[in-house]
Amino acid sequence: MRSSSSQVGATSLSRSVRPVESSRPASVFWVRRALYGVAALFAALVLLILWFAIARPVQVLPRIGQAPAFMLTDQDGRWISDADLRGRVLIINFAHTRCGERCAAMERSLLTLVDALRADGRLGTQVRLVTISVDADGDTPPALRAYAERMNVAAPEEWIFLTGSARELKQLIGGGYGVYYRMNGETVDLVDQRAVLVDETGLLRAEYDGTRLDPAIVLRDIGLVEQEANSSATARPIYEAAHIFVCYPR
Repeated sequence: MRSSSSQVGATSLSRSVRPVESSRPASVFWVRRALYGVAALFAALVLLILWFAIARPVQVLPRIGQAPAFMLTDQDGRWISDADLRGRVLIINFAHTRCGERCAAMERSLLTLVDALRADGRLGTQVRLVTISVDADGDTPPALRAYAERMNVAAPEEWIFLTGSARELKQLIGGGYGVYYRMNGETVDLVDQRAVLVDETGLLRAEYDGTRLDPAIVLRDIGLVEQEANSSATARPIYEAAHIFVCYPR
């Protein structure tokens, strides 16, 4: 009797205890699927980055930094600030009217650039040249005006010449732009004959050797700055990506 009742009890127990269906296979499936999706997105992002860096679908000029502020006097004796010159691309160089043969190469280089900008139709409308004197004593407004007339660039809307006190010029040129010059008796030795490109918002975007300006390169750089400035809102992220991935001209 006992064995019979034991068998019945075992049978009842086996019937009452049923295996619990596990949800683990379904959970593993969805976890794997999510991981595959993340991996695919990551791979696509890496490929996009590589393509952007290699193909360079958009090129930009670097944002070197904010150009230094100033308040100086032009060849007509007017006060001119950096804010007054906003809205156009500026090609800024540093020189003085008594430089003579030492600055002859830079003068020729700038005049060649002026001819190219005039032929391109940008000079005076989209682009302006700015010469900041390093000679506070010699470069008075009348001296600057005579120098501009001698170079046949007397229109301030095309090419403006600026001067100031020795302290103002030293702070701006030496401290702001990092251009080195020194007094040598009654004249000035301009050691660094540099030219820079400042965009319409006042950002420094490019630097050049002022004695060997290549008009084709400067025109290309001006075009890149203008394209970025005139880009649509939908294209702005692409330009920002170009800055992130250093898509600069080679």
